[in-house]
Amino acid sequence: MGAVKPDEKNPEGSPNVDPGAEPDEGPVHEVRLAPFFLSKYEMAQGQWLRFAGKNPSTYGPGSKFGDKFHDLRHPVEQVSWEDCGDILGRLALVLPTEAEWEYSARAGTSTAWWTGSKKESLEGAANLADSFCKKNGGPPSWQYEEWLDDGYATHAPVGSFAPNAFGLHDVVGNVWEWCRDGSGSYDLPWKAGDGEREVQRGRDRVYRGGSFLDVAVGARSAERWRDAPGFRLNLGVRPARIMTGPPS
Repeated sequence: MGAVKPDEKNPEGSPNVDPGAEPDEGPVHEVRLAPFFLSKYEMAQGQWLRFAGKNPSTYGPGSKFGDKFHDLRHPVEQVSWEDCGDILGRLALVLPTEAEWEYSARAGTSTAWWTGSKKESLEGAANLADSFCKKNGGPPSWQYEEWLDDGYATHAPVGSFAPNAFGLHDVVGNVWEWCRDGSGSYDLPWKAGDGEREVQRGRDRVYRGGSFLDVAVGARSAERWRDAPGFRLNLGVRPARIMTGPPS
């Protein structure tokens, strides 16, 4: 889990060595996880509407950005960590921990993205701030991946892009995904079973995966972002479920 910048001890091309790594992504360390289930898709607006009775998304059904209309197949966004705990709790679901999320997003890889070490490997597998967005109303102040045209100016319907080796879609871009953990250093201990970082209460919460607002470096497998539990901007959720019996 995690990533470090290349140096003499960790040459580029080695496992979990990433030129884009940030200080809070190290040290690289091993976390042992118990079996768990994770949704192959980000939770869609239609699902959230059914369970919560309302759809908080900015880009909801009928809205348009560029040449694309949004519908209930798009991922729910504008949900807080607190919202997710409430809605998922009603369904016997949980937020994944950072360790569970990163393990799932990597799908057995140790490169910057599950697709490889080069950002160009993301073509067809990620929805990021790209040339299509720039040409279809994207703000001039944003950074863009000029080489990429993913066909969407905002988020895409869940499952629109290629899955990783574990069958999970949209773990790079589309919308950010909340994790259960409080924000804390990798020097802190983690809980056996789910790997949740043991941090003080009242801390910011972590979200992962990048979004359509981000360039590739901000959507790496090891990238960590954090905000207050009530923060909502462009944040979605990928539900998890704890296994209650032995794996089959």
